[in-house]
Formats: sequence, structure tokens, C-alpha cells
Amino acid sequence: MGDLEYGDFDRISAEDEKIVLLALVETFVSRAWCFRQPCDGQTLLTFPSYYRRERPSQRTVPGACVSYRFEGAVDAIYSTLVVKLHYSLSFETETLWKDAADFKTIPGSKLGLQLCREGLGTFRLDAFFAPDIDPVSQILFLRYLHDHLSASGENIVRLRHYSCGNKACSRFGVHLMDREIIDKESSPNATGRVFCVACGTPIELIDSIERQFNSGKIKAQSLEMSENARIKIDSQSREMLAVGHVTTIVAEASHIFRPVTVSDYGIDGEIEFRDYHGNPSGKKLYVQLKSGDSHLNRRRKDQIEIFQIKKEWWAKYWLKQAFTVMLVIRTSDGSIRWMDVTNYLKDKMARGITVKQIEFQGEELNTASLTRWRDKLLGMTETDR
Repeated sequence: MGDLEYGDFDRISAEDEKIVLLALVETFVSRAWCFRQPCDGQTLLTFPSYYRRERPSQRTVPGACVSYRFEGAVDAIYSTLVVKLHYSLSFETETLWKDAADFKTIPGSKLGLQLCREGLGTFRLDAFFAPDIDPVSQILFLRYLHDHLSASGENIVRLRHYSCGNKACSRFGVHLMDREIIDKESSPNATGRVFCVACGTPIELIDSIERQFNSGKIKAQSLEMSENARIKIDSQSREMLAVGHVTTIVAEASHIFRPVTVSDYGIDGEIEFRDYHGNPSGKKLYVQLKSGDSHLNRRRKDQIEIFQIKKEWWAKYWLKQAFTVMLVIRTSDGSIRWMDVTNYLKDKMARGITVKQIEFQGEELNTASLTRWRDKLLGMTETDR
């Protein structure tokens, strides 16, 4: 595809348009601006910063436990925070709203974020928790929020809020919001204690949250969450690069590649070959895409590359397909190779061998190899064309 100028998109082919869109999607995913969600058999891209549905007012919503005032590129900061929390494995995304996100812990307790645009380039992010939240999840969520803003925001101010333990006060959401009193009693040589403005109950400022917030264990768990999110985002980005690469190669060979929108079942797409008149032939190959260097390891005794079948049902599922399944592996150097795994599995199983790994002897995926498969499936030779 040549260089495009403004207004040229009405002239590009459907395949070129697909390649452009895949490149954009990969950029969005890799920068953690959005996350992918299955919906009705399709995969949707969810952009937290572009939700416009207002959260309905709820009297049962608890007051903020901690707020942060900060400056910076608010939409990017907020989006990447929500996306990384989504992929962190510690919390599940429940509902997104305009400038707000609701999550839940694995057991199901609710927690969330609310972004307030205060004007003049200053923003406030509030963290909320349901009363039944377990202390570890609460502190970990706050630590992760703190670390994210510290890394991406500017002029950050942490504002801790306190509520009374008296049941009557808690029922009506009474909070002590006087920052001057909190700051004064938090200073060295102060009492470290304030009193409920409604009933006078003493409230300790250095409570369990503050005592554990800076602990090494919580910091380590926050780093683990970040690493989990990074691995998941990198995996999704590599997957989109592989899909884009295959789409480009197949389009350049004048055939058709259709990605599978939800690819959790062992098939990531199909290639349909055009006949010698340029018409769709109905002859296809299915592809299982793998991207990255971790999928292949060299066997010591003979240096043959080995692909581990990590899920036992993969092999059975591939053998049930109506079309030949090709294992396609794209490595970090940009090379992309493919191999017929259907006939490999059939040959091994016919000899009574239980297959848990594949000796990967793939050839380069390019126009020449596609042409050979086209000729094979259409049953034609060079002289028949």
C-alpha cells in the first residue's frame, strides 16, 4: 500500500482498509488506551475515557476513602489506570461510566474510581469501597492507584478521608472532611487523632490502612499487578501485530484473511483462496496464531524447534475441523512461519503416539507458500492455469 494523503481513504481497497484498522487497534492496545471484551460472539474495544453514560445517583454509594489531586494528561492517565486494573488479575471490571469505573474483587465486593475535573488543569480522583471490602484488597487497590499516579501524574496530593465507626454516623455517611484539622493532627508531635463532627467519637489517623500502605508486602503486590497487566497487554499487542502481518501477506497474494473475533478456542482466523479468475473459491485453511519467542524452544539433542501443546484439547479440536489447520508463529524479529498441524497430528496418532508437542518445521508464510497451498487445494498445476 502506497503513501496515503488526506481524503484517500475512499479509494483504498477493503483489504488495505483492514490493515490500517488493525495497525490502529494494535497502537491503542499497546498503549493501554483500551481493552478488549467479548460481546455476543465478537470482540469489542472498550475506551474508558470515551464513556458518556452518566452514573445514576445512588444514596448507598459510600464516601471516598482516599482522593488524589493531580495535574497532567488526564484522559491518558485515567484510561491507562482503568485498562491496567482490568488486566491486573486482582480486580474485575464491572461497569464503566462517564469519568467513573466500578470494579469488584474476586469474591465480589465492590470498589471503584470517580474522576472529577476541577478546572484550571487540576483533577481529583476518588477511590470508593463497599463496606464489606476485605482490608487487603482495599489497601492494594489504593497502593496501585498511588503508584500509577506517581508514575504518570504531576503535582500529586494525597487526601485521606476518615469516617466515624459509630453505626449511626456510618449509616448517614458522616465523614470528617476538615483538611486543616487532619493535617494539623497528622503532623509530628500531634495527637494523631481527630473527633467525629457529629458524635465526638475519636478517630485514629494512623489506622490499619495507613500502617500497611507503605509495607514492603503491599508494594510488592502492587508491582506484581503492574507486571501482570504489562504481560497481558504485551500479549494482546503481539497478537494484533500477528493478525496484521498475516492480513498483509495474504492480501498481497490476492487472497482473503478473516480473523476470528473471539479466538479462545484454538482457531484465530481463516484464509480463503481465490481461484485463477480472482473469485473466492471456498477452499480454505484455518490458522492458529502465536506471536513471540516463548512459543518455540530448541530440543538439546538435535536442535529441532519444539512447540508445546499447552492445552490437551487443542489437538483434538484441530483434528475436528473441516479444513486443514496451520500453526502460524511470528517471532520478535518479524519472521513469520507456518506449518500444517492437521496432517502432523494425524500421522502421529495413526502410529499410536500421544502428541503433547509439535516438532515445528514451518516454512515462511509468503506469496510463494500461499500459491503452493492454493494450487494443492484447487487441484491444479501450472499447466492447468
